[in-house]
Amino acid sequence: MIIGQQPISKWQDDLNTRSTHLTNHLKAIYGNDLDILESRLPLYKQALQTFANAYGMDRDAIISRAPGRINLLGNHIDHRGGHCNYIAINRETLLVASLRNDDRIVIHNALTDRFKPCEFSISDLLPPEKRGQWLNYIETVGIVPHDWENYIRAAVLHVQDHFADTALKGLDIAIAGDIPIAAGLSSSSSLVVSTLEAILHLNELEIPHLEKAEFCGRAEWYAGTRGGSGDHAAMLYAESQSVVHLRFFPLTTEDVPLPSGYRVVACNSCVEHAPPGIFNERIATYEIGLMLVKKQFPQYASHLEHLRDLNADHLEISQADIYRILRTLPERMSRAKIRTALPEHQDRLDTLFSPHNEPKEGYRVRQVMLFGLAECARSAQCQDLLKSGNMEGFGQLKYLSHDGDRQFTLVTDGSESQQNNRITDTALDILIADLESKDSARISAAQIYNQPGGYDCSCRELDQLVDLASQVDGVVGAGLTGGGLGGCVLVFVREEAVDSLLSTLETKFYTPRGLSDAMLVCASVAGSGLI
Repeated sequence: MIIGQQPISKWQDDLNTRSTHLTNHLKAIYGNDLDILESRLPLYKQALQTFANAYGMDRDAIISRAPGRINLLGNHIDHRGGHCNYIAINRETLLVASLRNDDRIVIHNALTDRFKPCEFSISDLLPPEKRGQWLNYIETVGIVPHDWENYIRAAVLHVQDHFADTALKGLDIAIAGDIPIAAGLSSSSSLVVSTLEAILHLNELEIPHLEKAEFCGRAEWYAGTRGGSGDHAAMLYAESQSVVHLRFFPLTTEDVPLPSGYRVVACNSCVEHAPPGIFNERIATYEIGLMLVKKQFPQYASHLEHLRDLNADHLEISQADIYRILRTLPERMSRAKIRTALPEHQDRLDTLFSPHNEPKEGYRVRQVMLFGLAECARSAQCQDLLKSGNMEGFGQLKYLSHDGDRQFTLVTDGSESQQNNRITDTALDILIADLESKDSARISAAQIYNQPGGYDCSCRELDQLVDLASQVDGVVGAGLTGGGLGGCVLVFVREEAVDSLLSTLETKFYTPRGLSDAMLVCASVAGSGLI
């Protein structure tokens, strides 16, 4: 049961007195660790005070929350139908909201120096005649790039588009959050999810719970990305002290208990991740690669709806044949050559190309496809590895996943070498020969989940964090989380080695850069909803 709507003054009294009803509700979200529970209360007070300062103490309001998330394994494949393995963490966005009588959305953020107050009219941005055509609408709408308001607009406008015949009432909103911004922990998606929960509740509308994640993913396209819905699903469906093992098309979820004796530490590189154009380019590469495979191998085309379907068991072929299929793909490919190779897909290519610039050296077709197939294979194993407590095996897959994004390697003398994730004909020929040999070691090494591939979305700082962490006794695995090109590295470490990890990274990475307070020992909390 949610507490629901009550005056700001009552919310504040309940927090200050630690009312039994509110405390029990918060324990259901954050668990019984009183230190974690107490650490969350200042953010609630900040959100409520921001609302009171902007709109008054006596207004009835709800509190909507959406946590940050980390993806333990399964990077860059939620939109390809691969498994992801998420936990919701003890950092979140809180949204205090009250219903208005008009259709304006008025927003105040606790961080006034960084986020200025803003407002918009729903009907001005999305008039009735444009509703019900969301994908067409977002292709033509003009937005200010990188504006935090876009993520609130995304949720509100997509709800209005979805309920085209219902004129939404607006909201007065106050926001406070402590998810590090542009750190790969989905601070932006948490705005989408928390806004969705509030706008639906206060307008007395419903979207089926298992449809909300894909709804949020489509909504966020408004802000310029063309990604999937995995981050939103993690926030919506996570349970405390659990990993949510999920995949889309159709959405399936399973909660897997976190193994005891280990902790996950999120280490912020303090490099803000890149604009969405690079991510959109990689997504386009996946789609181009699959189009090429379906054209060159028409016997498999009807079985290849998603990238995950390009696997030996599904197609009833050998794994060596998968490598032979990949060998027919070019290493790099310009837009002109793509258009020539796929003349029947010009409209789809226009859509894929529009949200990013053409890469100077062409699309990394072969290496991105190999990364995606290998990551699908890796992430599918996560559930069984966690259930069996095989964290060493899990950690090795996490290192392999990061190597598929890696740009630099720290070598023994302290210098760096630049990584080249190119997949040559010779490399694939060797893998095919190994699989068809009688040598069990060669066959094992050639399995597709052991191949990093080349998604190329790491950066120097992320690679350094992974390499430094890997040198600490007790660390079993490390790799980036989120889109990459900045943001955070996740380190999986035995509990008794956490302090050693923190000290090592502080000394060797953060202090030399003048950085502090950039590591979070994560706790698993429950997913989004109303308080």
